[in-house]
Amino acid sequence: MESTTQQAIRAIREKAERSGFTLSDVAYAAGIDKAQVSRWSTGKVVPLYSAVINLQAACDALVEARLAQLQKESQQ
Repeated sequence: MESTTQQAIRAIREKAERSGFTLSDVAYAAGIDKAQVSRWSTGKVVPLYSAVINLQAACDALVEARLAQLQKESQQ
């Protein structure tokens, strides 16, 4: 059974992948070691709530940057 943390990280991964990013990209943007994120996603380690929020914020920032880039390209 998936924990709430694992569900949150899966949702972050899915959002990132829909925008062409990997969870490693998101981890890098958040300043978190990708191996640590992997341990969180498998349930081996439970992250602090703030770490998951930082991961989500990094994902949102990457997605927003991608959307801005696409909008700029479509205007040219």
